[in-house]
Amino acid sequence: MLNLVRHNDNSRKIIQDGYSLLLVSHVSELKKEELTLLDGFIINTDSHVFSKEIIKEIRTDANLKVALKPLFVNSIYHLPKHLQVQIDGSVELTMISSYIQRIVAINNRISSLEEPKLVSHEVLIQYKTLAYLYTRNTRLTPAHSRESLIGYEFPFISLFFKNTEGVQLLESLRKVTEKNYLSFKLQDYIHLCKSCSGNYLNFRECCPKCDSIDIAAHDMIHHFVCAHVAPEKDFKKEEHLECPKCDKHLRHIGIDYDKPSTIYSCNSCSHEFQNPGMLSLCFDCGTENKLEELLQKTIGNYALTQMGEQFLFKRNTDQTLNKNGHSENLSSLNINLFKLLLDQEIKRVKATNGNSFFASIKFQNSQLQLLNKTAKKALMKEIGGIIKSYLKDTDILSSESFNRYYLLLPETTKNQLVRLENIDYNLSKLLSDNLVEEQQKIDITIQQIKGKDLIQNYFS
Repeated sequence: MLNLVRHNDNSRKIIQDGYSLLLVSHVSELKKEELTLLDGFIINTDSHVFSKEIIKEIRTDANLKVALKPLFVNSIYHLPKHLQVQIDGSVELTMISSYIQRIVAINNRISSLEEPKLVSHEVLIQYKTLAYLYTRNTRLTPAHSRESLIGYEFPFISLFFKNTEGVQLLESLRKVTEKNYLSFKLQDYIHLCKSCSGNYLNFRECCPKCDSIDIAAHDMIHHFVCAHVAPEKDFKKEEHLECPKCDKHLRHIGIDYDKPSTIYSCNSCSHEFQNPGMLSLCFDCGTENKLEELLQKTIGNYALTQMGEQFLFKRNTDQTLNKNGHSENLSSLNINLFKLLLDQEIKRVKATNGNSFFASIKFQNSQLQLLNKTAKKALMKEIGGIIKSYLKDTDILSSESFNRYYLLLPETTKNQLVRLENIDYNLSKLLSDNLVEEQQKIDITIQQIKGKDLIQNYFS
């Protein structure tokens, strides 16, 4: 029997055979309910903005059992593809009974799971993603999306990453696949901007000498009689073709001459060539990329393996996650050696007018001071793992204490500093997930290195 219950606060619940589903039109309605007591949710709005907010609020809920609950959309509304992949389908409100079996199956699997404690933000996301696949008994199949910087949206896990963090999302999935918790099936290759990792690229042919895109293509003409070969422009004589070598009139292609190939000329430097270069302009950040500079990544769909399913039910999941997540040492450079390299970088910038940056990261949280030595060491590993996941091979990390870190970023442009925002966001999440009742304060200062700088100015 179907009942529609309307409360005084305008929230609405559908009761079917004892199961309770909440109709949600705005994210604020979720704050009025005890979400753990519900059996699922139905999005009930034609606003794509409101739908996206509702999906993100539910799927990223701190309580695993809430985040995994069945989530549908009223069948009278249509969601774009990048939002459809985040829900469990559409439902007809007059036929709720036909969906109860699926709702029960999902919730039964959810009830058998326990959320791990004291793990990093990245590892917690990985665990939740495995749990999502287990409760749905499905594959993690990405959908095309212009909302994502990499051009693809993944079910569930994409909601935990910013649009600018597509590469970090793929790296997180790669780590889980390496542990054999997920299997991978190739679906596509993508090429991303070297600066912002965006895939909104415009490819253009260019001059291999000066990189100008102002080039023109000309057919080559081969004159059969005298065997002269030259660009078509050299044969043009008013409105007909005439061989510049033997002065004969060329009338019929295939009889008097043919066009065996094409040659290009650059209108900027007058260079002539047969094989043009290729440039790729990023529409998101304006960076000009050569083909060999583009980042190539693989896109595919993922399936939960038997080992991954067994892993979800290990009693020592917490310890295993920590071990598999960031068990390595911080591997940061000794602070004295870091200062020596920084001094050398200052001199290099002065000599070459290079473009490099220095950054410091400081945690201001009184709870951190109360941690014991073992906890501080574990915190440094987690922090170091997050920071290093966003660094290039040429970047250098050093730590002065468990709550102060330094970065040397050689040959870095301002566009590439967006990764520091990603570091800030994920470090804040790490602290928020493990510390309570206090605002997390992280100070990140950035200085462009100049040849006239004194090294002591960076550590004052």
